[in-house]
Amino acid sequence: MENKGQKKMKVLIRTKITSIVAILSIPVFFIHLVIFMSAFFNATLISPPATPLFEDKDGNYLTDFPNKDNEYGFWKIDGPIPPRIKEAFLMAEDREFYSHWGVNVKSLVRAFINNMGNNPIQGGSTIPMQIARMQEPKQRSVLNKLKEIYTALFLVMKYPREQLLVHYLRIIPQGNQMHGTAYASRRYFRKPLRDISWAEAALLASVIKAPGKMNLFSFEGSMKAAQRARIILTLLFKEGTLSADEYHTALEVLYSKSYQIREKRPQNSLHYLFRFLDSYREKYEKRESINYTRPIHTTLDPDLQDYLSAAASRSMARYRPFGAGNIAIIAADAKTGCILGYIGSENYYDKENDGAINYAFQPRSSGSTLKPFVYGLGLETKTFSPASILADLPFSILSTKGEYKPGNFDDDFLGPLLYRYALANSRNIPAIRVLDEIGIDKTYGYLKSLGLITGEKPAEYYGYGLAVGGVYVTLEQLITSYGILANDGFAYELHFENRDVKKKEVRHMSSKTARYISLFLSDPLARSPSFKTLSTLGFTFPIAIKTGTSQGYRDAWTIAYNADYIVGVWMGHPKNVRMNHVTGSETALIAYQIFKYLQPEKKSGLYEEPFPLPRAVIPRKICALSGKLAGMHCNNISVEYFEEGEEPHDYCGLHQEFAIDKISGKPASSMTPEDQVVTQSFTILPPEYAAWAARHGYRTPETVYENLKDAYITILHPHSGTRLIIDPETPGEFQSIPLQVRVNPVIPEVLWLVDGEEYSAAGFPYTSRWNLKQGIHTIQAKFARAHIYSEKITVEVKAY
Repeated sequence: MENKGQKKMKVLIRTKITSIVAILSIPVFFIHLVIFMSAFFNATLISPPATPLFEDKDGNYLTDFPNKDNEYGFWKIDGPIPPRIKEAFLMAEDREFYSHWGVNVKSLVRAFINNMGNNPIQGGSTIPMQIARMQEPKQRSVLNKLKEIYTALFLVMKYPREQLLVHYLRIIPQGNQMHGTAYASRRYFRKPLRDISWAEAALLASVIKAPGKMNLFSFEGSMKAAQRARIILTLLFKEGTLSADEYHTALEVLYSKSYQIREKRPQNSLHYLFRFLDSYREKYEKRESINYTRPIHTTLDPDLQDYLSAAASRSMARYRPFGAGNIAIIAADAKTGCILGYIGSENYYDKENDGAINYAFQPRSSGSTLKPFVYGLGLETKTFSPASILADLPFSILSTKGEYKPGNFDDDFLGPLLYRYALANSRNIPAIRVLDEIGIDKTYGYLKSLGLITGEKPAEYYGYGLAVGGVYVTLEQLITSYGILANDGFAYELHFENRDVKKKEVRHMSSKTARYISLFLSDPLARSPSFKTLSTLGFTFPIAIKTGTSQGYRDAWTIAYNADYIVGVWMGHPKNVRMNHVTGSETALIAYQIFKYLQPEKKSGLYEEPFPLPRAVIPRKICALSGKLAGMHCNNISVEYFEEGEEPHDYCGLHQEFAIDKISGKPASSMTPEDQVVTQSFTILPPEYAAWAARHGYRTPETVYENLKDAYITILHPHSGTRLIIDPETPGEFQSIPLQVRVNPVIPEVLWLVDGEEYSAAGFPYTSRWNLKQGIHTIQAKFARAHIYSEKITVEVKAY
């Protein structure tokens, strides 16, 4: 028997042990309490904001936006959970999901025993425990596992099971920084979650075991995922969820495709993507809480984009030897503004030719591309009409900056041009005359309203360059502006996102003006002689087309449109250097090929859809030289359309018949024998065309000096106040200026007077040249056989 001392010792030891246990249990208790309370307050369903996924119009992946952690997805399942996804994930991750209270003790014990040995690591976490870990990821430890357990218990008590499963499927990792089955289904399989097959559902359920190793974008990863997917499918079959037919079909699909995902973007689409993302980013950042449940479809047509990419490569191979460095192409829907194809450069990665620059969004000299809007403003303000005649003649303007003498791209002049022909031939001088008549300020304001000018620089900065390339524009701006013409004068806006867009009912020009301009630009006959009907602009179906070439052949433009499409092409050099006579006619060839691709049924010309006429107009046959009603002797006739009351009423008087003495070639008189009199037709152009008419073979009968009531003579060049400088290194005989005059009526000869002394006599068209002499000089012209004088003009000549 124990003595009393031994008993006391045992009691003392037990007391100390109890005290030690009690003392040690206090921190354990508090640790549990802290973990318990933390789990209680963290038992909330939290997901990062959903991120957008962008596809082309056919549903192919283009790009996406990550969140701040560089992760993608987190799409909430739209509607009930698809049965195949539910069954596959529950079989793979938590078969007793609907029966346990957040923790499966058997699974935890099994995993613990397995992980004590050298076996592959197993997880015993239920879906609620995985939710807890994904929402607050930490290193694996006993305490963290305990917190997961507590959190899972509270989640199950707080939320319905279906809500937990929906949330789990939203945040579960799916490889490649993606989260959520709805997003992964769209990215991997290009289909909504409800449409995926048993094989695809099993693959998604497989990936979560090792998202990094089971990468469906790699062959090795996809094979590993397929092996685990087979196990999941087999378990579903044995459980009775899958029938034998469904099981074997799923296995056949699984291995026949091997499910290595191959993403294929349309060729050369990076510039389009960057422009789209720039336009979308601001909206996305302002709408951080938007719940994406489906992809955002862009407007890009993948087949057309591939065609445009190939066309760009062919064009550069052809024109680079002539100094072209790069190209930009845009093809858009003429009605909706959706951008169907977009080439910012031939090759984004071409460093030698600065391919990373987006030339469709790079301002370049507009060349002649703004002329349709200048002519349109002339019609809109009723300053001009379709019957207006514009003089394509040498033209100069004297200002404080000096004398401005514009020319045409071919260094030639076409004389009198009907409004339609002047625009269709893209003549510079007639365009400047229209601009001069309308006013620079008014034209500047109009182009600004169209979005072609930013307004940062005043109208005086551009001057007459508003019509002939002084404005720098982008291809996007031009497409947008020509879209106004294609839409009866209503505002037109380019779109990158394929969605229903409510058109802005904002008018930039009347329907009548828009239709006039479209008729002018689509008339192949009106393009002659500058652009031959059967040359590069000879479309076999109606297309309104405008080309442009900037000074020094630095930019070549074409904008073409019909009721369905608008196509724009630019070619030039990144360094803005000259090309070797590469013009808008070359880019027109590219545009023509694009239209033939877009509308192959129209290549034969059998399905022509002409541009509509302005409403409530009447046709009239107009003489293209006078702009008046065509007479019986007019041989250049154009049918023009007018609102009633605005049509011309006078007949053309330019084409006249004269009785001519066939011996002398002069007008017959009463003394001319009858058998010597013949009738000849003459085209009597206004006096300002005298020099041009003489060079182009227009014969004019001599005037009999009997009636000079309306006679006049006006010096056209030089202008009064002109200042000239003599170059000391150039021989004097090569330093001269032309003397030009306008005379009415046509007379045999004009005398030029310098400083009051007769300098030279000049026959029709009365042009002479004056050799420069230092000093201030007066110049005057007069009829040779009558006392009819011009006003005196003054010029000053200085030594260099």
